[in-house]
Amino acid sequence: MKRFLPAVLALSAIANPSGWALAEGEERPAVQKGIQFIKSQVSGMSPGVAGLASLAMIKAEVPANDPALRDCMARFSSTFNGTSYKPAQVGGLDNYEAAVVSMALVNIDPIAYKPLFAACTQYLISKQNANGSWDYSHRTTGDTSMSQYALLALWEAENAGIDIPPSVWDRAASWLVSSQSGAGGWTYHRDESQYIDTISMTAAGVGSLILCQKQLARHRKGQDLVNPLMSPLTIDGQDANSRYKVTTTAASINAAVRNGNDWIAGRFQVNTSATMGQSPYYGLYGIERMAALAKDEKINLGFDWYGKGLPFVLSTQQTNGSWNSQHDSVPNTCWAILFSTKSTQKSLRKIEIRRLGAGTLRGGRGLPSDMSNMEIVQGQLVVRPMGGAIEGMLAVLENNRADNADAALAGLVSQYEAKGPSVLRPMKDRFRKLLGDRDPSIRRIAVWGLGRTADLDVAPILIKTLMDPDDDMVSEARIGLQVLSRKLDGFGPARGASPDQKQDSARRWQEWYQAAKPPDLDAPDLLVPTATAKPAPATPPPAQ
Repeated sequence: MKRFLPAVLALSAIANPSGWALAEGEERPAVQKGIQFIKSQVSGMSPGVAGLASLAMIKAEVPANDPALRDCMARFSSTFNGTSYKPAQVGGLDNYEAAVVSMALVNIDPIAYKPLFAACTQYLISKQNANGSWDYSHRTTGDTSMSQYALLALWEAENAGIDIPPSVWDRAASWLVSSQSGAGGWTYHRDESQYIDTISMTAAGVGSLILCQKQLARHRKGQDLVNPLMSPLTIDGQDANSRYKVTTTAASINAAVRNGNDWIAGRFQVNTSATMGQSPYYGLYGIERMAALAKDEKINLGFDWYGKGLPFVLSTQQTNGSWNSQHDSVPNTCWAILFSTKSTQKSLRKIEIRRLGAGTLRGGRGLPSDMSNMEIVQGQLVVRPMGGAIEGMLAVLENNRADNADAALAGLVSQYEAKGPSVLRPMKDRFRKLLGDRDPSIRRIAVWGLGRTADLDVAPILIKTLMDPDDDMVSEARIGLQVLSRKLDGFGPARGASPDQKQDSARRWQEWYQAAKPPDLDAPDLLVPTATAKPAPATPPPAQ
């Protein structure tokens, strides 16, 4: 490990997909002040706290080559021996440590650090109890807090390419459903009467169940494809059609999520009371995670979690930039930053970016003739990325007769994931040229590439594309503008929008662009025609 990690740290100075400026917003000054406090505390951090601090820094858009972040990573390098993981803490705290270290590595560089967070993943899976929970070594009934961290780390790892056995998610979901109170809440330890149901632990329960539901979805679909009346094909004595049979029903998970959300909605006040939990900042990070996952699953929470949470966070920051409550100032500062920056929403967006290559393949390119270049990733058939220079990948995409266009596309996405916008920016003119290609999937690739250059001068092209009749083109342009502007909610349009709705969204994006662009930017000012008033309907003649 002593040879491996420094080499990877050097690579991370180049491979920095998260080195963009923090989005403008009310939270920015407080977040920056909090980051400075964390940086001042690095020398005294344990490996676990260093993992949490690294995660907070990268979510606050601290570049991966920042000296303080690199120092944080060096503090948990001792937990690795080659590519095996041995935590510094034991007795249950090791589960927290493995989880935050794994999440930090995934978010800093999911390609370079894959062997390391794979080791953390294996460790966490080995520590799951038979009932599906994680807990301290002297207990086996389950710890809601510890279980949520383990599941969050496993979710991040699986979406970065580590295969998690479906039984892990299934058993966890079963335990979470069983440990919910009849009223809908969760507590720290259900078997210990001194603990009450809290907003913090209920958010942990709801968010964790949504994660389990998301990861079990493809396995539920898989088992639906098996006809029980057919004779199974066997290979070397094994059932070739065997698929994991999920035992925790989707209905029971949905009901638990709904009841948990209702429990929080009826009590949600951000304060230091016992109902909030041991630390309000820990609780708010759980609420942020629950809210982001719920939004991704089209679940309406019914309460203003950020509108209530952020004023509390801003008003309780200490003069040195920290936040403090139970569990000390560095962890509380990390949780406050993870809440304020909407950190889980950023993970969801990165996951969406990673899937763009496979999505374009499924969207119309079809299967390549050379099936030897295919592999299964998370149950989906995808192409192995092409290696080499990005110029060569674009040359393949520009050739209408090329058979390896899908490998080139996968390589393009991999290069972007590893190195960020800097690898795409020199290719802007070639992406613009690809916008004129006859192949719709190539045009979508061009829009995808332009939207991830992080250059404001591509905004006019993306805004015009919002009015394209092809919904896939519109979706790529909208996501590109969201990535470019750091407005994760954005201004639309939604998929299937009418021409008028598309034009209205384009006008709103144009207003953002006009406000954001510097005066000397050489780009057109008028992108969308100004709305014109519709003539009033003619007044019918009076009845005779």
